[in-house]
Amino acid sequence: ENNRLEANSLLECAVFGTIVGQKVPVKKGASLVTRAATQTQQKSATAELPEITMEELAMHNTEEDIWVAIDGVVYDFSEFAHEHPAGFASIYDLAGKDGSEAFAAVHNAGLLEDFEEDKRAILKST
Repeated sequence: ENNRLEANSLLECAVFGTIVGQKVPVKKGASLVTRAATQTQQKSATAELPEITMEELAMHNTEEDIWVAIDGVVYDFSEFAHEHPAGFASIYDLAGKDGSEAFAAVHNAGLLEDFEEDKRAILKST
């Protein structure tokens, strides 16, 4: 079986779960330049995906249907949430929401390259 986390630190996942689990405020403004560059790359690579609104994203918030937006790209983490080393709840808590800040606080942008097949949409700008 392919381990999507093979090159990434499990420590990052554990820290992410701890932050989300404790509802600690996420440090704002960290790596905005990096996130903007990543978002531009992701949008050009995902031009064929449909656009959805925040309202549409919010409908994907059940234990069987977990969609999370990260830097403008919407991912279906329904299956991966059960494999997540930091636990199911750390991803489920972000279901139907924009998880960009929570993700960026503990993960590097390169981690998302392992989830190309889980992309579902582009989040419409408001």
